[in-house]
Amino acid sequence: MDLVNVSDISTYAFCPRLLYFRLRFGEDRITEMHAAREIYLSRRKGFDNDWAFERFKQLYDEPEVFNKACKNFKYNLILDEFQPIEWEIKLESNKLRLKGVLDEIVLFRGKKLPLTLALRKPDGDKVWFRDLVKITAFCMLLEVNEGLVYYCFDGELEKVEITRREKYQVLRLIERVLKVKKGFVPEKQKRRVCSKCWYLEVCNSKPSTFASKFL
Repeated sequence: MDLVNVSDISTYAFCPRLLYFRLRFGEDRITEMHAAREIYLSRRKGFDNDWAFERFKQLYDEPEVFNKACKNFKYNLILDEFQPIEWEIKLESNKLRLKGVLDEIVLFRGKKLPLTLALRKPDGDKVWFRDLVKITAFCMLLEVNEGLVYYCFDGELEKVEITRREKYQVLRLIERVLKVKKGFVPEKQKRRVCSKCWYLEVCNSKPSTFASKFL
Protein backbone atom coordinates (compact mmCIF):
# COMPACT_ATOMS: atom_id res chain seq x y z
CA MET A 1 0.00 0.00 0.00
CA ASP A 2 1.25 3.47 -0.92
CA LEU A 3 1.56 5.54 2.27
CA VAL A 4 1.68 9.33 2.27
CA ASN A 5 4.46 11.01 4.23
CA VAL A 6 3.44 13.65 6.79
CA SER A 7 6.02 15.98 5.26
CA ASP A 8 4.23 15.60 1.92
CA ILE A 9 0.88 16.80 3.25
CA SER A 10 2.62 19.66 5.05
CA THR A 11 4.34 20.65 1.80
CA TYR A 12 1.05 20.43 -0.11
CA ALA A 13 -0.57 22.70 2.49
CA PHE A 14 2.21 25.22 1.84
CA CYS A 15 2.26 24.87 -1.97
CA PRO A 16 0.80 21.99 -4.02
CA ARG A 17 3.18 22.65 -6.91
CA LEU A 18 6.20 22.49 -4.61
CA LEU A 19 5.13 19.02 -3.57
CA TYR A 20 4.80 17.99 -7.21
CA PHE A 21 8.36 19.07 -7.98
CA ARG A 22 9.81 17.45 -4.87
CA LEU A 23 8.11 14.16 -5.66
CA ARG A 24 9.27 14.22 -9.28
CA PHE A 25 12.75 15.67 -8.98
CA GLY A 26 13.80 15.20 -5.36
CA GLU A 27 14.41 17.52 -2.43
CA ASP A 28 15.39 21.01 -3.60
CA ARG A 29 18.13 21.93 -1.12
CA ILE A 30 19.44 21.72 2.42
CA THR A 31 17.77 24.40 4.54
CA GLU A 32 18.10 25.99 7.96
CA MET A 33 15.29 23.70 9.11
CA HIS A 34 17.60 20.72 8.73
CA ALA A 35 20.19 22.49 10.90
CA ALA A 36 17.66 23.73 13.48
CA ARG A 37 16.41 20.17 13.95
CA GLU A 38 19.93 18.93 14.70
CA ILE A 39 20.50 21.77 17.18
CA TYR A 40 17.18 21.15 18.92
CA LEU A 41 17.65 17.39 19.20
CA SER A 42 21.20 17.76 20.45
CA ARG A 43 20.15 20.23 23.14
CA ARG A 44 17.26 18.05 24.26
CA LYS A 45 19.53 15.01 24.47
CA GLY A 46 21.99 16.89 26.70
CA PHE A 47 24.60 17.69 24.06
CA ASP A 48 25.89 21.05 22.84
CA ASN A 49 25.96 22.87 19.51
CA ASP A 50 29.34 21.36 18.66
CA TRP A 51 27.77 17.91 18.62
CA ALA A 52 24.86 19.25 16.58
CA PHE A 53 27.36 20.63 14.07
CA GLU A 54 29.15 17.28 13.78
CA ARG A 55 25.86 15.50 13.14
CA PHE A 56 24.85 18.07 10.57
CA LYS A 57 28.26 18.01 8.90
CA GLN A 58 28.18 14.23 8.53
CA LEU A 59 24.65 14.23 7.15
CA TYR A 60 24.66 17.32 4.92
CA ASP A 61 28.11 18.97 4.88
CA GLU A 62 26.72 22.52 4.55
CA PRO A 63 28.51 24.45 7.35
CA GLU A 64 27.27 27.87 6.22
CA VAL A 65 23.66 26.75 6.53
CA PHE A 66 24.34 25.41 10.03
CA ASN A 67 26.11 28.57 11.21
CA LYS A 68 23.24 30.74 10.01
CA ALA A 69 20.69 28.59 11.80
CA CYS A 70 22.80 28.50 14.94
CA LYS A 71 22.80 32.31 15.15
CA ASN A 72 19.00 32.41 14.95
CA PHE A 73 18.22 29.42 17.17
CA LYS A 74 16.60 30.12 20.55
CA TYR A 75 16.18 27.54 23.29
CA ASN A 76 13.27 28.35 25.60
CA LEU A 77 13.75 26.99 29.11
CA ILE A 78 10.05 26.13 29.24
CA LEU A 79 11.02 23.05 27.21
CA ASP A 80 12.67 21.65 30.33
CA GLU A 81 9.20 21.23 31.84
CA PHE A 82 8.39 18.70 29.12
CA GLN A 83 10.09 15.37 29.80
CA PRO A 84 11.55 13.79 26.66
CA ILE A 85 10.28 10.28 26.02
CA GLU A 86 11.64 9.50 22.56
CA TRP A 87 13.13 11.26 19.53
CA GLU A 88 12.86 10.81 15.76
CA ILE A 89 10.07 8.26 16.01
CA LYS A 90 8.91 6.43 12.89
CA LEU A 91 5.12 6.14 12.79
CA GLU A 92 2.76 4.71 10.20
CA SER A 93 -0.85 3.64 9.75
CA ASN A 94 -2.17 1.57 6.88
CA LYS A 95 -5.71 2.61 7.78
CA LEU A 96 -4.85 6.29 7.41
CA ARG A 97 -2.42 5.62 4.55
CA LEU A 98 -0.02 7.85 6.45
CA LYS A 99 3.54 7.67 7.75
CA GLY A 100 6.16 10.03 9.12
CA VAL A 101 9.08 10.66 11.47
CA LEU A 102 8.07 12.63 14.55
CA ASP A 103 10.70 14.93 16.07
CA GLU A 104 9.88 14.17 19.70
CA ILE A 105 7.36 12.67 22.12
CA VAL A 106 7.21 14.45 25.48
CA LEU A 107 5.48 13.81 28.81
CA PHE A 108 3.61 16.73 30.37
CA ARG A 109 1.23 16.43 33.32
CA GLY A 110 0.75 12.74 32.71
CA LYS A 111 0.08 13.08 28.98
CA LYS A 112 2.29 11.92 26.13
CA LEU A 113 2.27 14.59 23.42
CA PRO A 114 3.82 14.79 19.94
CA LEU A 115 6.14 17.73 19.30
CA THR A 116 7.16 19.00 15.89
CA LEU A 117 9.62 21.72 14.89
CA ALA A 118 9.31 24.79 12.68
CA LEU A 119 11.36 27.98 12.23
CA ARG A 120 9.29 31.13 12.67
CA LYS A 121 5.71 31.53 13.81
CA PRO A 122 3.14 33.65 11.96
CA ASP A 123 1.99 37.10 13.04
CA GLY A 124 -1.38 36.96 14.75
CA ASP A 125 -1.98 33.20 14.55
CA LYS A 126 -0.63 30.51 16.86
CA VAL A 127 0.72 28.31 14.07
CA TRP A 128 1.00 28.26 10.28
CA PHE A 129 -1.55 26.11 8.47
CA ARG A 130 1.19 23.77 7.25
CA ASP A 131 2.34 23.29 10.87
CA LEU A 132 -1.24 22.71 12.01
CA VAL A 133 -1.60 20.03 9.35
CA LYS A 134 1.67 18.43 10.39
CA ILE A 135 0.95 18.24 14.12
CA THR A 136 -2.61 17.05 13.42
CA ALA A 137 -1.29 14.19 11.31
CA PHE A 138 1.04 13.06 14.09
CA CYS A 139 -1.76 13.34 16.65
CA MET A 140 -3.85 11.08 14.43
CA LEU A 141 -1.01 8.57 14.16
CA LEU A 142 -0.61 8.55 17.95
CA GLU A 143 -4.37 8.69 18.60
CA VAL A 144 -4.19 11.80 20.80
CA ASN A 145 -5.93 15.16 20.52
CA GLU A 146 -3.18 17.54 21.64
CA GLY A 147 0.22 18.37 20.24
CA LEU A 148 3.03 20.92 20.39
CA VAL A 149 4.86 23.01 17.81
CA TYR A 150 8.19 24.60 18.74
CA TYR A 151 9.33 27.58 16.66
CA CYS A 152 13.10 27.35 16.85
CA PHE A 153 13.96 30.88 15.71
CA ASP A 154 11.36 32.54 17.96
CA GLY A 155 11.85 30.30 20.97
CA GLU A 156 8.10 29.87 21.34
CA LEU A 157 6.18 26.70 22.12
CA GLU A 158 2.57 26.49 20.94
CA LYS A 159 0.04 23.94 22.17
CA VAL A 160 -2.52 22.84 19.59
CA GLU A 161 -5.82 21.11 20.32
CA ILE A 162 -6.99 18.85 17.52
CA THR A 163 -10.67 18.71 16.58
CA ARG A 164 -12.70 16.88 13.96
CA ARG A 165 -12.16 19.82 11.59
CA GLU A 166 -8.37 19.47 11.59
CA LYS A 167 -8.60 15.70 11.14
CA TYR A 168 -10.91 16.17 8.16
CA GLN A 169 -8.41 18.57 6.59
CA VAL A 170 -5.64 16.00 6.94
CA LEU A 171 -7.77 13.25 5.40
CA ARG A 172 -8.54 15.48 2.42
CA LEU A 173 -4.88 16.35 2.01
CA ILE A 174 -3.91 12.67 2.04
CA GLU A 175 -6.29 12.14 -0.90
CA ARG A 176 -4.84 15.11 -2.77
CA VAL A 177 -1.25 14.04 -2.22
CA LEU A 178 -2.05 10.56 -3.51
CA LYS A 179 -3.51 12.22 -6.61
CA VAL A 180 -0.27 14.19 -7.14
CA LYS A 181 1.79 11.03 -6.67
CA LYS A 182 -0.19 9.50 -9.55
CA GLY A 183 0.90 12.35 -11.83
CA PHE A 184 -1.64 15.12 -11.32
CA VAL A 185 -0.09 18.59 -11.79
CA PRO A 186 -1.57 21.17 -9.37
CA GLU A 187 -2.45 24.66 -10.53
CA LYS A 188 0.22 27.31 -10.20
CA GLN A 189 -0.15 29.74 -7.31
CA LYS A 190 1.21 33.27 -7.14
CA ARG A 191 2.57 34.21 -3.73
CA ARG A 192 5.29 36.45 -2.32
CA VAL A 193 7.43 33.45 -1.41
CA CYS A 194 7.50 32.26 -5.03
CA SER A 195 10.46 34.51 -5.85
CA LYS A 196 12.62 32.52 -3.39
CA CYS A 197 11.54 29.10 -4.59
CA TRP A 198 14.18 26.71 -5.94
CA TYR A 199 11.73 25.62 -8.64
CA LEU A 200 10.64 29.07 -9.84
CA GLU A 201 11.98 28.68 -13.38
CA VAL A 202 10.52 25.27 -14.00
CA CYS A 203 7.23 26.28 -12.37
CA ASN A 204 6.90 29.10 -14.90
CA SER A 205 7.38 26.60 -17.73
CA LYS A 206 4.69 24.61 -19.44
CA PRO A 207 3.98 21.21 -17.79
CA SER A 208 5.32 19.38 -20.85
CA THR A 209 8.74 20.97 -20.36
CA PHE A 210 9.10 20.19 -16.63
CA ALA A 211 11.20 17.08 -17.13
CA SER A 212 13.51 18.66 -19.69
CA LYS A 213 14.60 21.25 -17.09
CA PHE A 214 16.19 18.47 -15.06
CA LEU A 215 17.90 16.47 -17.81
